[in-house]
Amino acid sequence: MSQNVTQWLAEIQSLQRQVHMLQQEREQAYNSVKSWRDLYEGEAKQRQRDATAHRRKLAQLESELKDLKATDNLELDENESGMPQSASTPRISSPQLQADIDAIKSIQSAAQLQAQLIATKQQYEQLKHQLKAEQEEHEQTRESLTAALGDAVDLLAKERLPKSDGGASK
Repeated sequence: MSQNVTQWLAEIQSLQRQVHMLQQEREQAYNSVKSWRDLYEGEAKQRQRDATAHRRKLAQLESELKDLKATDNLELDENESGMPQSASTPRISSPQLQADIDAIKSIQSAAQLQAQLIATKQQYEQLKHQLKAEQEEHEQTRESLTAALGDAVDLLAKERLPKSDGGASK
């Protein structure tokens, strides 16, 4: 009888060690999941900030391009009538834009104005392309982090299954 008790105590201690090891593994898995989640959220926030900055820059360039076109129309109207047309006067939205418009107004030839317009259009297209690339990178990052998070959750689920099966069979 004492041998049976000793055997049972040894079995209990062995099971306690296994439970302790499984708890440690579970904690490691939870920490891994938390780490991946934090990485994903940090990456998502950075991508959102980048996308917002690109959208702002794109909107600024679109506004500047619109104002340049309006200024070009204003100068054409002035040349035709000798007086500025108040309905076509561009709206100034920032000191930087005002400085850019003043610099453009100082341009003496249509060729210089065309060169400025082309440079602005190229910058606009470049920023639009950068924004699209940034959005694609964000999507790829989101997919890979989501997959990694899913793998970690699957590992946790698999860890729990043997515990419940082990408890049911004993």
